[in-house]
Amino acid sequence: MHVNLISSVPGKLAESVSRVIRAAYSAGDLVPGLPTADGARVPTGELLDDVAAGQLLWVAELSGRVVGTVRAVRSSPQVWEVRRLAVSPSCRGTGAARRLLRQLEAEALARGVSRVALDAVVERGNPAFYARVGYRTVRHFPAGDKPLSEVRMERDPRAVPTPVAHDAAPAGPGLLLDWRTAPGGTVCRPRLLSGDEVPAAGTVSSLGADFWPSADAAQLPLVHDTLVREGRPTGNGEVFFDRPASQVAAFRTPRQAHPELLAWWRSPIARHQAAVGR
Repeated sequence: MHVNLISSVPGKLAESVSRVIRAAYSAGDLVPGLPTADGARVPTGELLDDVAAGQLLWVAELSGRVVGTVRAVRSSPQVWEVRRLAVSPSCRGTGAARRLLRQLEAEALARGVSRVALDAVVERGNPAFYARVGYRTVRHFPAGDKPLSEVRMERDPRAVPTPVAHDAAPAGPGLLLDWRTAPGGTVCRPRLLSGDEVPAAGTVSSLGADFWPSADAAQLPLVHDTLVREGRPTGNGEVFFDRPASQVAAFRTPRQAHPELLAWWRSPIARHQAAVGR
């Protein structure tokens, strides 16, 4: 596999790259049933416009075929942003995405950039990959055009990447929902936090967490009632669902249950649980 920084983009290459982006964004979600990703419908003209505007483009090729791509938005002399990282579904697991990012970071380092940043959608499971290649969450925020949650992640290209299996950022005070696997299905535990706490993560049963910043006791029954519409209370403050989390609307898109409820982090385990549940 070869990864190259492209200086000019003829029409045929632009279409090949855009085709890979559309395929990657159509098939990359952690769980099914999420709103269609913008990249799944991206026109070829977007790529041409971005390159014409000064964005840098890398393309990964295997046996003469385009299999991956990424762009860098040069936001300032010190900050670059990752845009449209995509790998053909047939090449996932080959390290192509990591190689594309490392090429972008190496170029950023050579040009004196001190921060590489990106926005990732939590419900789609993207932050888990970026955490494994050294990025860290610095901010959570609601997506502006969809009922989804995003995180801002950053890395200093001058530092050695430090991978972690997850990046469950501290939450609190507010309302936290812990999701985990259970025999026969899924369990959610809503609870109030009075101070900062790192959600349970990294265990074999942890599926993810949602968080409502600054929520208080008045919001707890609202969220609990929403969960009970899909599941059943267990008597200890938890709610049980007799199916994988991917089939629970409150897990797939928590902001559709309550706009202030952000998906805080998601584990790749949710994908495996969904596959087993089918």
